[in-house]
Amino acid sequence: MFKRFWIFSVIALAVLMATGVYAGMFGFTKKTTVHLSPPVEGVVTLSGQPLVGIEVYRTLDYDQEYKDKALTDAEGRFVFPEKNLESRRPNQLGDETRVRQVIGLDYEGKNYLLWYAVPGGITPREALSQRLADMKCELTTPEKEQVFENVERPEFPHSVFSICRW
Repeated sequence: MFKRFWIFSVIALAVLMATGVYAGMFGFTKKTTVHLSPPVEGVVTLSGQPLVGIEVYRTLDYDQEYKDKALTDAEGRFVFPEKNLESRRPNQLGDETRVRQVIGLDYEGKNYLLWYAVPGGITPREALSQRLADMKCELTTPEKEQVFENVERPEFPHSVFSICRW
């Protein structure tokens, strides 16, 4: 009797998985919005003078790498749009995938790190969004770790590596 029940259970589970009912029932196929980056606005200077026509890159990682570039304008300003994606990954059992944000530029053979952060979570973070909306990046400023309050989770402050200031 137990053997029949076991065989029936295995067959029923296989049918549910094959038809997608099982996955849909537990949310494995449901897509969730993952916030990779808020809008970014900044200015790049060297000894106080704007750097014009410099390529700034942004690399965002979640389940894969997403890259885009922007050129600085006559005032040294650059802009990146907000970036979100739809993913099934957050609904996978035990998933601990993190968002990683990197913004930088290469100038005269040297790489400058304008922003490096792992925000924690897949939703917007107020303190990071505020800083990414108004970056002042002077290439002569030394890179350092900066710690910001995490409004959403105060017990886990944000740690950012950057040459930019606010």
